[in-house]
Amino acid sequence: MSPEETIHLVLSANGIKTPNPVQQAAVDAGLFSHKNMIVAAPTASGKTLIAEFAAIDAVKRGLKVVYLVPLRSLASEKYADFKKKYPDIAVGMSIGDYDASDPRLGQYDIIIATSEKFDSLLRHAISWLSRVGLVVADEIHLLHDPSRGPTLEMVLTRLRQTTDARILGLSATISNHEELAAWLDAIPVKSEYRPVVLNKGVYHKNKVFFHPDREEEISSELEPVPALATLPLKQGKQSLVFLSTRKSTESVAEKLGAVVVKQLHLDEKQRLQTLSTALLKAVDRPTTQCKRLASVVKTGTAFHHAGLTNKQRGLIEDAFKQGTLKILCATPTLAAGINLPAYRVIIRDLKRFSSYKGMDYIPVLEIQQMMGRAGRPAFDTEGEAILVPKDSVEARHAWDTYIEGDPEEIASKLGVEPVLRTHVLALLASNVVTTKPELFSFFAKTFYAHQYGDLPALNQKLEKVLALLQEFGLIAVAAEPIKQGNPFRKASDTAATLTATKIGKRVSELYLDPVSANNIITRLHVLRERSLTPAGLLQSVVMTTEARPLLPIRKGDDERIASFLAHHESDLPLREPNPYDITYDDFVRGVKTVQFLLSWADESGEDVLHKTFGVAPGELRARLDIADWLLYSTTELAVLCGYQSLLSGIKRVRLRVRYGIKEELIPLIRLKGIGRVRARKLFASHIKTIADLRAVPFARLEQLLGPAQATAVKEQVGGSDRQHTLGES
Repeated sequence: MSPEETIHLVLSANGIKTPNPVQQAAVDAGLFSHKNMIVAAPTASGKTLIAEFAAIDAVKRGLKVVYLVPLRSLASEKYADFKKKYPDIAVGMSIGDYDASDPRLGQYDIIIATSEKFDSLLRHAISWLSRVGLVVADEIHLLHDPSRGPTLEMVLTRLRQTTDARILGLSATISNHEELAAWLDAIPVKSEYRPVVLNKGVYHKNKVFFHPDREEEISSELEPVPALATLPLKQGKQSLVFLSTRKSTESVAEKLGAVVVKQLHLDEKQRLQTLSTALLKAVDRPTTQCKRLASVVKTGTAFHHAGLTNKQRGLIEDAFKQGTLKILCATPTLAAGINLPAYRVIIRDLKRFSSYKGMDYIPVLEIQQMMGRAGRPAFDTEGEAILVPKDSVEARHAWDTYIEGDPEEIASKLGVEPVLRTHVLALLASNVVTTKPELFSFFAKTFYAHQYGDLPALNQKLEKVLALLQEFGLIAVAAEPIKQGNPFRKASDTAATLTATKIGKRVSELYLDPVSANNIITRLHVLRERSLTPAGLLQSVVMTTEARPLLPIRKGDDERIASFLAHHESDLPLREPNPYDITYDDFVRGVKTVQFLLSWADESGEDVLHKTFGVAPGELRARLDIADWLLYSTTELAVLCGYQSLLSGIKRVRLRVRYGIKEELIPLIRLKGIGRVRARKLFASHIKTIADLRAVPFARLEQLLGPAQATAVKEQVGGSDRQHTLGES
């Protein structure tokens, strides 16, 4: 297929007739020349279509495409989008289990994955890697992000050194896109084009000052945010309000709703009532937050943050896209997530709390990402993004920095020890490097080395990491013998072979921080010497890098934590430090997190967990997923360490935490389709074992579970191979 035919196919799939200036610039610069490319352009400028041009071209030439995104929500959106547009192309998605090679992915033409998931696939030596011809790095400017950037950087570095795959990076407007392109030996393409004109302004003293010199008077009858957010409603347009905390999104949504509801028609109120009911049914037991959300959506507004469940967020997003919801209040994470444009974007909070700096201004790049949500290409020719500073000083900063200023240069975050130790072990476990010179050479090709150039300092850090990994028993170092026949070669000339040990390789595959793995192993040894209890085991996994952030301490927590320690002190592998010790705060936050997990495993409802521990339904699922992964990893480490006596106890705790059940329900929970609610219902009816299920009359079981589930259960207890086992991963 020729480039022209590919372009026509992609444009047709998107309902577009001609490429826009950004897309044409990429084509003219050599998009089809099969060289690496970096495209830096504003949000909503049409960069995704450039990726589609390149992806379809690669697939038509018999190559695989890997499409990397920073978030699972983005992966799901891209997956659905590709499936809809290109039904004849096999599209797959991989965002889940880090301890899996996903062999099914080999059958797909386009594979959409998060950077972390693809990194884990590389650690499992995927067989189809050699067939990858294109890697799209969406949101590549997130190399700057301390949590996601290093993994993306390592993935791109590794792909460049071990494959012939071409890299296409899509970036927001950044100041140093040419530096990024130089690192990747890529063609740089930059454009300021945006199909919908973005008018950026600052609110101050009842006026919005738009760049460059337009002013708009705002009514003083309402507070700034309600006045700004509700004004577009008169034109049938929507607003998106960004706030820094979950609490703020909820309270502001309620304030806005009191104004919006007065402008709703009867049919709109009916649709909102239906949405409200669906949001309540999205969880088994609605919490106060769920009820608050269901109540506020009746007014035509909603809040959106990580405390909502995936189903609730999906319902809110769909309702906003359809115009059912008029105003959406969200935390900034939405700006990096799925595509939810609005005519007007309002950013109230220009500062946020940092544990390192306290309250500090949000970076320009992040503010620009939020502002970039303004303007709906299908509906508007322009959009508005308005900043709402708290005072004159903040207003001046907003204008100079966010309106007229340039975004920061992105900088590598790879050169810190916690990041390096994880990725060094991965390289050794995968045999990408086997000696120090090879390791140093690999890191010399990273963006970090390209930016800072201080290789001796970097190598010194790598030496320190190698020593730590060797101390933990995760790698072995063996000097090569001096080859015979060269009397002039010194012993110091030999290159030591670096090899991941069996446990080191497993730690890498499990996607664990080596320090976390070592701490878990150390704590398992303590528990083996004493006795393994749920509290002790959970403290072992909670006090790891992967389980952070731990639950914050709130008013009223101290008494509950003190009581817990009084009853469980002998169970815990970590002792309570002195209150003046630097580790004390982490310790008590860890204890609270253990209490939360135990409360869930004792069958507390989501409403209780929210009230007692401040864990909202959406956060609950995320924390349970992490705990399940850590407990599974602990089982694997226990096997390798020979701690067979602990395995049964670990597996029981894992099942309890996964399903939120007391130990007595474990026999029932093994059955497919039986969750915590149904298991408890059966137990309360004196059906407690598999034998009881075999014996109970079908009519009785049908009364309890319904005909379909009763049939499924009877099939399973009759010896069906679908029965769950304790050993499942």
